[in-house]
Amino acid sequence: MFIKMMKAALAASTILVPAAVSAQTAPADPAPVAQQRDDQLGDIIVTAQRRQQTLQDVPVAVAVISGDQLAAQKINSVETLGTAVPNLVVQRSPFQPFVAIRGLGSGAGGRAFEQSVATYVDGIYAGRANQFLNPFFDVERVEVVRGPQSVLFGVNANAGAINIVNKRPGREFEGYATAGYEAAYDGYNLEGGVSVPLGDTFGVRFAGKLNRDGGYVHNTVTKKDDGRADSDLGRVIASWTPNSDLRFDLSYEHGHKRVHGTTFQVTSLGAVPFPPAIEDGVFDFRKSTPDDRAFTRITSDNVALNINYDLGGVTLASSTGYSTFDFAQYVQGSNHPAQIGGTFANEDFKQFYQEVRLISNGSNFIDYILGATYYNQKDKIDQGTDIDFAGFGVPGLTAGVRNGLDQTTNGYSAFAQGTVNFTDTFNVVIGGRYSSIRKEGDYVIAPTSFGQPLSGYSFDPASLFILAGPPFGFFQWFNPADLTTYRPTSISRSRTFKSFNPSASLNYKFSPGLSAYGSYTTGTKAGGFNDQDKSGVVPENGFATDIFEYSAERAYNFEVGLKYSSPTLRLNLAAFRTKYKNLQVTVSQPSGALQTTNAAEATSKGIEGDLTWIVAPGLTFSANAAYLHARYDDYPGACPIGSTFCADPATGNARGGRLDAVPDFSGSASLAYNVRLNDDWELRFSGRVYHQSSAQYQSAQNPLDRTPGYELFDASVALARTKGLTLSVSGKNLANKAVRGFSGPSVGEAFYGHYSATLPGRQVFFDLRYDF
Repeated sequence: MFIKMMKAALAASTILVPAAVSAQTAPADPAPVAQQRDDQLGDIIVTAQRRQQTLQDVPVAVAVISGDQLAAQKINSVETLGTAVPNLVVQRSPFQPFVAIRGLGSGAGGRAFEQSVATYVDGIYAGRANQFLNPFFDVERVEVVRGPQSVLFGVNANAGAINIVNKRPGREFEGYATAGYEAAYDGYNLEGGVSVPLGDTFGVRFAGKLNRDGGYVHNTVTKKDDGRADSDLGRVIASWTPNSDLRFDLSYEHGHKRVHGTTFQVTSLGAVPFPPAIEDGVFDFRKSTPDDRAFTRITSDNVALNINYDLGGVTLASSTGYSTFDFAQYVQGSNHPAQIGGTFANEDFKQFYQEVRLISNGSNFIDYILGATYYNQKDKIDQGTDIDFAGFGVPGLTAGVRNGLDQTTNGYSAFAQGTVNFTDTFNVVIGGRYSSIRKEGDYVIAPTSFGQPLSGYSFDPASLFILAGPPFGFFQWFNPADLTTYRPTSISRSRTFKSFNPSASLNYKFSPGLSAYGSYTTGTKAGGFNDQDKSGVVPENGFATDIFEYSAERAYNFEVGLKYSSPTLRLNLAAFRTKYKNLQVTVSQPSGALQTTNAAEATSKGIEGDLTWIVAPGLTFSANAAYLHARYDDYPGACPIGSTFCADPATGNARGGRLDAVPDFSGSASLAYNVRLNDDWELRFSGRVYHQSSAQYQSAQNPLDRTPGYELFDASVALARTKGLTLSVSGKNLANKAVRGFSGPSVGEAFYGHYSATLPGRQVFFDLRYDF
């Protein structure tokens, strides 16, 4: 009822609205990145440690991108955040985003798969990739915390955390409106936000966004441009400060996004040839799928209530959130001209989240954070695969499978972190979190005829014969001589994952502008159930092995860092070594499904840094770079037996192989120059280059799934008034480089080769913004 009432209020408004609020300790007004003069750097305020600190005082590796930087660099979603943050990888897979920090990531596998990178939106946990697919809008800042963060961000922050802080109402009437057009692919963006104070203690902020990212991959079969994404979003947030000690922030956000088609294309041909004008196997901005029904659609609603109460010396904070999304998708079974069917999915997800924290004021000999968290998730995932054997030379033969998972998750945890301030220059931080996560799942695998609905389908014995065994590997419980195996498979399981994750750090400040830290952190990510398995290889069907479940993964991280700042220079460096045990990885199956399993061990080690330097008044140079060596230490069975791509062909061990999607080197450099024309107007110029080395996809280490390195060049020019109008022209990927993303083998690899996702080519943006 509450959501329906809020939707009605939004519909009556002239601006769309969604919302959220900072869940950390906060003053009456928002705490944005500090304003920066053109001749010196300002302090950057972050809440990565669940209390407000400057970026240089936080003893962890944190990257901060302000809302202005997001807009200037055209970073409009988590999916486009990767080129801005060292050692962060975000790629779109056939089913959902793949997100990784320092080599550890997840998301490309099952839809019920939690992320190893925990995402928080205004203090509310978003563990599913689909909870944060919507574009950014009216954002204060994005913080990316690298390395295990289980103590303060929860049991599933095994690789790190992304903390998104949206703008809140201020004390003054103010806002902005933006209109933009993207010329290369016919995209557009309309966005606005306004804060309305309603007295001395109450204020409301409305924000909305209508956005289109134009299609940029031309389909040579359908003659359409695929990859177009349309989004409409809205947020409203109400803030009440009855006195200087107490603040309430209540927000509601609604979003809808639809992606038309996919951007996957063939990168290497198999045994089946095609007319070169339709499909030549060359990676460019063309694809050749015959089915134009592919889409991804998500509708989401999020409510958040954050309360901060200063009790004098300590602050009591509460974050309460309710999140839902409805997800639907159809993906073609092929990325080539032959029609072989497709995969359908519907997902209905609901989450309740509650966290309470007691936070000391940061000025004691011993400072502390104490807290407890509870969340409940209900997830209903219905999926289906239809196969048309005309693409394999048998016209008229079809078959299907339907599989569905109903999963309930309850998570409980308690955490504490203490800081002992031995002197003004030296402190020790010790913390720990105990967690218990229980998952209950009911799963069904059923043979059906081609075209059946995802629920309410009928059993089809013919599909048992057609799809059982090689090459797809479906229905492996089926024995034609045993009538008791002429059936679907139903599985009911429950699992509880308990863990304790400690952390410790030593922090020393050599001078007001120079500090160093050393830390040991640990992380645990709960295991779960494979929602894409169609084999039925489980004990319930008489097998000794169990494909349905996968185990929890663990991370152990050692890190040292150095931070330096002066009025004109900011430098942050970190070196780390992380050991992973039972690493959860995604494996492509012959059917095209992505299945989650556990690698035995892996190690990630590297260095990363970022630099900001005001060379002269108005002239700023920025750079970041990361070197990462992320390899499997032991992973039996990752490769087909006999494969020479792995270290041990006899066992298929991927020992020494590269982790998914992770380049050894990535980095960027940018130069910004602002020229003051008079008291009111200035010209702003900027240029940026980004480099990434090659990356390996799929644990089988096949070179055909290894993407080459690349460079991207961006630039912009703007004419801006101090308070008022801004006109800008900007370009991304100016060299129009065709860049490969997520890669893997096609269904029927020997016949149809391998595929890759395609990243956008050259984009040219014209934007008009008015601030008031």
